[in-house]
Amino acid sequence: MRRNAGFTMIEAVVIVAVLAILAGIITPMVVKEVAKSKVTRAKADMDAIATAFNQYYVDTSFWPERFDGAASSRADFLQFRSLYRNSQNLTGWDGPYLERGVLQGSNMQAVRGSGNNRVGLLDPWKQPFQIVYGAANAPGAGVAGAVAIVSAGPNRTHDTADNRALIGDPQGDDLVRVITRRAK
Repeated sequence: MRRNAGFTMIEAVVIVAVLAILAGIITPMVVKEVAKSKVTRAKADMDAIATAFNQYYVDTSFWPERFDGAASSRADFLQFRSLYRNSQNLTGWDGPYLERGVLQGSNMQAVRGSGNNRVGLLDPWKQPFQIVYGAANAPGAGVAGAVAIVSAGPNRTHDTADNRALIGDPQGDDLVRVITRRAK
């Protein structure tokens, strides 16, 4: 008896079932790894920004954008041109302090654009990092003079209050990197 070349219907169904089971097992693992890689990238970018801020401070005795500890503030990490050129005319400036950024006209800056059209040094979820500055006289342990970077994380919402960010205590799925515990 001669057998025709090819698969029988039962063999084809078994192969499709095996492939479906494998896809069901592998897909969640791949999705989980992609999510982990985004967190890893955000932390690496935050480390690079922290290094740039610290080197800027060592060179100029100021934090970028001339923060001097007089008042607490939070700012989206958008322009920060002082990390790319000596826009403040500070003695000791020895940058640029960041390699990544975008051109805005003839000037480099961290991020260009607005809303969903932003490009540049954004977190992996396409949101700008936020820089939190604690006033030198701010109340609370570890808050006075501290500087921190916050990423909104996968939910794209900043859940961490300033006083929590400045002590490195993220809320929700935010990521926080304390740059320094004390300003000048």
